[in-house]
Amino acid sequence: MIAVIGGVKTRVRIKMAPPERDIEKQRKQDEEALLAAGIDINNMGNEDSCQGSQAEADPLDARFEAYYRQKMQEQANENYWDQVGLGAKDFGGYAPIDAEEDTDIQVSCSGCAYNVARILAPKTETAFVSVVGNDALGLAARCELSEAGVDISAVKTLEGTTPVGVEIVNILGDLDFARDNMKLAREITPELIDEAEGIINGAEAIFADGSIPVETLNYISEKYGDKCPIYFDPASIQGGYAFAESSLKAECVMPGRMEAEAMSSQQVLGLDQLMSAGEAFENRGTSKTIITLKGGGLYYKEGPQSGIIKPEQQFPSTTATRGAGDVLSAQLILELINGTDFKTAAESAVAAAVDFIKEVNL
Repeated sequence: MIAVIGGVKTRVRIKMAPPERDIEKQRKQDEEALLAAGIDINNMGNEDSCQGSQAEADPLDARFEAYYRQKMQEQANENYWDQVGLGAKDFGGYAPIDAEEDTDIQVSCSGCAYNVARILAPKTETAFVSVVGNDALGLAARCELSEAGVDISAVKTLEGTTPVGVEIVNILGDLDFARDNMKLAREITPELIDEAEGIINGAEAIFADGSIPVETLNYISEKYGDKCPIYFDPASIQGGYAFAESSLKAECVMPGRMEAEAMSSQQVLGLDQLMSAGEAFENRGTSKTIITLKGGGLYYKEGPQSGIIKPEQQFPSTTATRGAGDVLSAQLILELINGTDFKTAAESAVAAAVDFIKEVNL
């Protein structure tokens, strides 16, 4: 049995869309947005904004295209969002759309540990140790875990709001804004770990993510580090900093490249720096290192054995890869507890991540 310890959250993902320009009401909103931005709407239908024939056919379309281009250029400025703020009337050049159904708003239960538990459950006995709020979001998370076959007897329901993550992406699918409220995850305390002692004691392995407070990571390491292997995925840059602050001694760490930078307090770009990060983790008691790379590949290190495993299929930089890291982590753990050697396990994990990326990008 694998004991998975970490946070769960409800993820709200919103893909913004340009206004429906064939609706008169929306046209008026476009013009108001242009005026609010200080753009002269009477002098925008030129060839620099769009092709002349299109401008003559629909001047407002031409003005909007020019305005949209200008806003996209502004967004390229790293200080743009600090200047505009979330409450700005004209959010990134997009306007609201009236629609009965909007498939570009997605709500799902998420979180690194939550995802790993759901992936593992159909393949091996899995228990989840976490906290959720006494709200509909917490109930939904518990139900989804239970339906996936996860033992949720150690998921504690507390007064409060289940953590929520909000993501806003542009029409190209690139992330423009993200905020997480993970306050309740602070309640994953040493006391909670003690309450789940009966479950954790019977585990072949422990998986922990970076949403766990530092003192709890330390407690898990002290209490169970000598009893069973601990696998750690920081899940975020902040989780990487938590690892750096902690005394956690993990059997295996599985960060992404930027998370590895936070964990090792050094830049991680080329092969030499990947090797250096692996050595840094090894020096603090980690015997196996995986650093995932964009597009489904990874760097692995176990003692003197190390290298890069590339996916059979290369993906463009714009490919959606969110969630692939959780698939990779789950497959790696599954292979290792079944006795697979580390390199072969890493190859299997890459293959699983690639299959996932293909599926979500159909």
